[in-house]
Amino acid sequence: MTTTEEKQQLGRAKNATLTFLEQRLSVPKIYIDADWDGSHVDVLAIDRDGVGDVHVALLCIRKRFEDQSLDIVDQARNIDELIDRFAGIPAQYKYVAIVDVLRGASAYSEPFGLSSLLLEKSLAPDGIGRIGFLKIEVPFVGDPKVNMEIKPERFRATIAKLADEYVTQHSADWEIRA
Repeated sequence: MTTTEEKQQLGRAKNATLTFLEQRLSVPKIYIDADWDGSHVDVLAIDRDGVGDVHVALLCIRKRFEDQSLDIVDQARNIDELIDRFAGIPAQYKYVAIVDVLRGASAYSEPFGLSSLLLEKSLAPDGIGRIGFLKIEVPFVGDPKVNMEIKPERFRATIAKLADEYVTQHSADWEIRA
């Protein structure tokens, strides 16, 4: 896949994540490629018109070999790095989204699997919070499909002031307008 194709498919996956969150939240303000508290996040959603819980998603593309088989070592390394990045990102809900770009009519997306080490690492040290995992299948033809593989659990986060300031200073990419 060329760099341009990867960027386009990742953009489609970000938009699919936006739609996924829009359908699950009450009245969200959603931002794509947001600078949230000094960290880049692929998708940021602040529920209840900007005064509710904060949801952040970090995305990575599943790499494949020439024969289209999955590079599971690369996938595990990417997930591990994203989990580490979440340590410095304040939010009540956090998602790692694995993007699987499917080529051709017979393209197949392998089942989602995480090692027990990554599953354990996805939990907050005190057990209050778990990173959720999304799998996004992006066919070259057709609409992307988002599956929640592991539901996130709420993290402790005192970030109301941060969310208020962000909503005041940034225009949402998607919001409900009255």
